[in-house]
Amino acid sequence: MTTVIRNKSKSRSKKTRESIVTDEKIDQIMKDITLKRPRNPFTQFVLSEVDSFKTKNKDAKIDLQEFNHSCCERWKKMKEGEKKKYSKLFEDEKVKYKSDLELVKHYLFRDFNDTISRSPTAYRIFLNEKLREGFEQGLDPKDVRKDAGNSWAKMTEEEKKVYNDKKKENDNWFLKAEKIRKINPIALFIQKKIQEAKEKHKEPPSLKEIAPAWKKLSKNEKKSFEKYAHEINEEKDRLKDIYDIVHGIKPKKPAGAFRIFLQEKAKNNEIKSLKEGQELWKKLTEDRKEEYLTKSHKCLLAYRYKKMIYNKKIKKMLPKKPTGPFQQFLKEKKGQKPANGESWLPFWKKVFDGLSAPQKKKYEEKAEKAKEKYDKQMLQFQDKVFDMPKKPLSGFNLYVIERMPDLKKEKPNAQSSVLLAQIAKEWNEGKDVDQNLYNKTAEKDKKRFKKQLKEFQKLGYYTKEKADTVTDDGEKSKKSKKKSSSKASHKSKKSKSQRSKSKSRSKKKSQNVTSSTKKSKK
Repeated sequence: MTTVIRNKSKSRSKKTRESIVTDEKIDQIMKDITLKRPRNPFTQFVLSEVDSFKTKNKDAKIDLQEFNHSCCERWKKMKEGEKKKYSKLFEDEKVKYKSDLELVKHYLFRDFNDTISRSPTAYRIFLNEKLREGFEQGLDPKDVRKDAGNSWAKMTEEEKKVYNDKKKENDNWFLKAEKIRKINPIALFIQKKIQEAKEKHKEPPSLKEIAPAWKKLSKNEKKSFEKYAHEINEEKDRLKDIYDIVHGIKPKKPAGAFRIFLQEKAKNNEIKSLKEGQELWKKLTEDRKEEYLTKSHKCLLAYRYKKMIYNKKIKKMLPKKPTGPFQQFLKEKKGQKPANGESWLPFWKKVFDGLSAPQKKKYEEKAEKAKEKYDKQMLQFQDKVFDMPKKPLSGFNLYVIERMPDLKKEKPNAQSSVLLAQIAKEWNEGKDVDQNLYNKTAEKDKKRFKKQLKEFQKLGYYTKEKADTVTDDGEKSKKSKKKSSSKASHKSKKSKSQRSKSKSRSKKKSQNVTSSTKKSKK
């Protein structure tokens, strides 16, 4: 019987014991959590009125505009004592929302604060190892700490180098987190075979030798590798989630229960088409379906938590909205109390209304300047991207993207694997392909990625690359075109039909331009 080698010790700590016990309880806790923001007292009032209307008139439809307008008028006339009921509901939801956030952070992103905190020193890593050994042997932790301190003082720099290297690995985990890749059970089996060869002081076996050994394993032996790979991948997913939260990366929408089911079946080669998957889903029992529903619900909660942090990050970086003429007037009067003992805001409102047109002009000019400044800041903000930069493509990948559509037209019934093999053959032969051209563009893209990644890690965003200006006569620069298009989008939003018409017109124009250029060349 083959067993999976683990770096963990046999005796588990209290934290790991608790995690094993609470793994089943997490599903029950997460079922009651929605992680939706608390609704204000007015919305609580509107929702209660909607429920009462539906109970009285089951088949009747609600005109939302009229209903909302009537609710607004009633809310204004309502006394403060009657409003307390709805404000209490809002406060209760607020408390629940905060507690739900803590629960999601605790259970779905385990050891969040410990993971993002400063990594331990080399001595601390050495001490932790000695404490684990002492715990296994049943020694007193005080004696273990004393012995560890004395042995650390006697150790040479070469002996300490192992722990210094471990410290560096822990320090750079954020940089590694973006390159996290999930592990395969076969890869674990290969690692085990290589490790066994090293222990016996033999040469590591080749993949041709390992492949038949993997096929000979029993189902239970393969399951043990699959289980261990699943545990490692879960830990990697946790680290990737924490990395996304800390850096404020835009989260992707999670998959639903049915999609998770399809992904599992496709991995195991149990289904070949969507219809087969739908039939299998219908045959599933309710208990089995609930398992997938709980998985999807967990993913949704994690997504909402990450989206909340992402939105907070963007709100902080958004430029402040400009103030109007009256607010500019109030800035000057800040700290000045009215002589009659009147309330501050209504008093200065009367004063501002009593000002003449030339006196108000001063504050109107200030408001216009603030608006111009805001527009400039918003244009700069639009160039910022709050997400990981796109990874660079190799020269071969660029050639595949260019060549694949032409091949599909030539051979519409051919499989993509056959077409890829043909493209690879063309690339390797290099007769009709200029590899230097594609490799140069790939190098430029690589430099772009490195530059954007550094900026993203420092600031939490990267700026888009500015397009090169066109120097031909009678043509505007691409920069000015972008600005004009962004301003136009703010002023008037075209419908889909109008956009499609404009696209068709632009295509016709481009065709006319190309034909004219060909004629001029001739």
